Amino acid sequence: MRRTISRVGARPDSAQAALPPVFDGYPYLATWIGRTLLRNIAIVPADWPPDRLLNLTIRQAVTNGLDTRLCLGPDKGVYIAAQAPNKQINLVPGSIAVVERLVLVEQFPDSPDIVARRDSLRRYAAANPGSGYIVGDGLEGGRPATDAEIGRLSPTDGLGVPAGLSRCSECHCLHGDYLARQGQGNGDMALGLIRVHCRCENHNRCAGCGETLADHRLSAYFWDEAQGKVWYVAAYCALSHRCR
Repeated sequence: MRRTISRVGARPDSAQAALPPVFDGYPYLATWIGRTLLRNIAIVPADWPPDRLLNLTIRQAVTNGLDTRLCLGPDKGVYIAAQAPNKQINLVPGSIAVVERLVLVEQFPDSPDIVARRDSLRRYAAANPGSGYIVGDGLEGGRPATDAEIGRLSPTDGLGVPAGLSRCSECHCLHGDYLARQGQGNGDMALGLIRVHCRCENHNRCAGCGETLADHRLSAYFWDEAQGKVWYVAAYCALSHRCR
């Protein structure tokens, strides 16, 4: 699993204007991989009624724990915010396409139409691979810490465990509030408050096998006891999952 606590190495805002045209093989699901330009695109049946497609979209978003949009046309669709509902997002699904790497929560037979649109999606992805690299997913960081929080979270227990972390009674991993410093989180050197999650709080699951998409929660921090530090798990780690 790739880990990073770096800030987003995404392309600058000017790159937004250079994005490829929106894929037009409607209908399909577009799943946001954090706040990167990556979108997992999955072809869905064109003969399903809207209510069934919406139900599929909701179940997919909830199971993966990732924002997902049902794309029905250039300006028509339904967006389900499962990952960061309070953050500003770009609703345009045209970006860097990842072809059906996330298993859908409901399976359906391949029809000639689905096969044709999937082939079109593969050609689209090959023609628009994007450029550069990504070292984060845009959801790093927390919020500035107050003076009271700095005082409360600065001490350790003598074993190197920060004061704000406690051990989960179920998975026995540490979780809680953590005082980020020295550029941890989003590269900001100011003291900030971030949330550290235990394994029990990993809600990102594969819709095919039901296992977690990564060892730890996506777009979140966990505490590495062996190294005595926090690590950030970017959302694109989900793309490495394979069902057993």
